[in-house]
Amino acid sequence: MNTEQKKQLIKTVEQTSPWERIPTSVEGVFLVKAPEHKNIQSVFVELNPSLRGQPIKKRGVYLKNSNEYEAFQELFNNQKVKELLDVVSECYGKQRSPRIEI
Repeated sequence: MNTEQKKQLIKTVEQTSPWERIPTSVEGVFLVKAPEHKNIQSVFVELNPSLRGQPIKKRGVYLKNSNEYEAFQELFNNQKVKELLDVVSECYGKQRSPRIEI
């Protein structure tokens, strides 16, 4: 990110209300300004991929720093997590509510 982009980011965040989502040029990536706490401003990066232009989740994954990003990246790249999700999806993914005859 160049200096001009950093300045634009800071200016945009300053003009944004708390909890407002600021879209970025990367689809599914937003900045979220949190309310100030003890005069300290916090901004999070929200990851929320979209499907057909709509976010997958109501709220995405909020990250504060690159350490958090790397920790999630490690989990997302773990084959055992993928296998677990496959089993959960297979067993519970498309169950319909039982129909009750009255």
